[in-house]
Amino acid sequence: MIRPNSSVGEAMMRLVSAYTNFKDPLGPGVAIQRKGAVKDFFVEPGNASCEVYDGRDRAFDVEIHVSPPSENIRRAVKSGDIENAVPKVGEIQVHHVCPEWANPCRHEIAAFLQLVKEVDEDENTLLKWRGLATEKKKEVETHTEHQSLTEPDKKATIRALRKNLPGRFVNIQDPKESKSVDTNQEVIDFLSFPKESPTGIEYEKISETNKQENIERAMMFNEFDAKPVFIDALETIQEFLLKN
Repeated sequence: MIRPNSSVGEAMMRLVSAYTNFKDPLGPGVAIQRKGAVKDFFVEPGNASCEVYDGRDRAFDVEIHVSPPSENIRRAVKSGDIENAVPKVGEIQVHHVCPEWANPCRHEIAAFLQLVKEVDEDENTLLKWRGLATEKKKEVETHTEHQSLTEPDKKATIRALRKNLPGRFVNIQDPKESKSVDTNQEVIDFLSFPKESPTGIEYEKISETNKQENIERAMMFNEFDAKPVFIDALETIQEFLLKN
């Protein structure tokens, strides 16, 4: 007998018990399901289907149909109460052709137990069977959107990035050296980002410099051309800002 590990699985087992009218015809069905004779199990909105092998020449097809959920059930699932998605006996219909007289027969029981196992292992199987998987996905996406950074958070992140990143690429001035170094003030101003920028500040100098495509200017620091380092730093910052 399947022993569910989740509350949703237990609710599904109660459904199976109610479907069998709380009698105990589960034995043969349990044996079939336990030995892995339920094959090609497939779940789609409103229907769970499979093939059940019991040693005969051909498999028996079993389909377990379920009615669409009510609005109350939809609201309960959206609030996180997945157990409410487990249907009542009157909401299911089993389509199965079988030469046996038992009702439900062992093939139906085996199919039901396999459904219980699938739901117990993954509650999304139940949501998909009830046609609620799409709504649950929308809820998760909406929750993710609410978790995204607000505009003030984004600005704070950018300020922290601008403050911390420049020092990781190059030191503008060596503290051991007393003499000043030849620097490009435009680049220093850009990477420094003072806490309070003057009102109406413009960066036309940099844009004008970029327009002069034929002029190659080195940025020398202690006889070292740091221009490639600055270019790499600016590209890294730009890539980070675009992604975030």
